[in-house]
Amino acid sequence: MRAAALLSTLAMVLAPAMAAAHPHIWMLQRVKPIASGGTYMALELEWRFDPVSSENEIAVIDKDKDGKLSPAEVQQLAADTLRALEQASFMTWLNIGGKDFRPTKAEVFNAQIEDPASFTPPEWDRTAGDKDAALSKPETPRAAPGKLRNLVYTIRVALPQPTKALAITTYDPEDFIRVEVDKANLPPGCAVGKHPSYKSEFVPGRPVAADTVSCTLP
Repeated sequence: MRAAALLSTLAMVLAPAMAAAHPHIWMLQRVKPIASGGTYMALELEWRFDPVSSENEIAVIDKDKDGKLSPAEVQQLAADTLRALEQASFMTWLNIGGKDFRPTKAEVFNAQIEDPASFTPPEWDRTAGDKDAALSKPETPRAAPGKLRNLVYTIRVALPQPTKALAITTYDPEDFIRVEVDKANLPPGCAVGKHPSYKSEFVPGRPVAADTVSCTLP
């Protein structure tokens, strides 16, 4: 699935404003391997969307505008997005030894609004590399001035077998979505580095190496 299609399913509200950009969405990922009995059994991915992208989606899914996501609102979000996210394998490649594989089913999907935002990336040129950049208008958050929020997805997937070592790489090869690992909140036994071959490259000649988290149990 192309990243543009994934974006449209993350939130239908993005579709009218979406143009080729570099990147359109910036996302901070926290990786949490789930261990039991001395081995990893599952993996939890926590995605924090940048405030502009968050506000675009919150405007649609927070139906009662109370600044929180009710169980019914989360259920509707899952109905709108989860199938497409699963088809896109959550933009994630896993390795427990041998070849990389991709998760295709979420055991758990949840969402919440983090207020105030803990993830506020620096301003970036969302139109870099666009031939129509001169016609583009800068995007601004829909929240009140000074009020920034993150929409947070939590996705849990099961591993195919117990393992003591796990590598996780989440990235969009087209760089519509920039995925950055939260290096300040790595679990014990985990380290982050750059993948030797997985790269995003929307603007030719400006590749961005994907973050990879490697986790090992004693």
